[in-house]
Amino acid sequence: MELQTILKQKRNELQLTQEEVAEKIHVSRQTISNWENGRNLPDLSSLILISEIYAVSLDELIKGAPKMVKQLDKKIKKGHYFIGVSILSSLFIALTLSYLVSPGELSAAILFFGTIIIVFLLALLLMLMGILSILKTVQDNR
Repeated sequence: MELQTILKQKRNELQLTQEEVAEKIHVSRQTISNWENGRNLPDLSSLILISEIYAVSLDELIKGAPKMVKQLDKKIKKGHYFIGVSILSSLFIALTLSYLVSPGELSAAILFFGTIIIVFLLALLLMLMGILSILKTVQDNR
């Protein structure tokens, strides 16, 4: 059974309105409607609350949403790829900068630690950008 069918069926069995479920999950009534009509998918935190309200296992809900599983897999793979590219890009930039700076003007230790700090800050910035994009995606699904 598909997730949208499970959501609507369980809500009707418990004789709850979309508004009542929305209040318990802390989303809008329109969000519940979108989930039940298959326009959007709930995020993981919402699924946990849904499983508690409807007394349904997460396993049952997730099995009813193969599309959601594929989306989560894509996001995870995209995140791993993004982090890897971020670190490699940061290393490349840091090494390029260290090459451009003349070793005669700075001691090797300062240059080395400066390069490490630049790599760390760039990687941190890129990871923060990745986290913000994931949060935006989660917000858009609500």
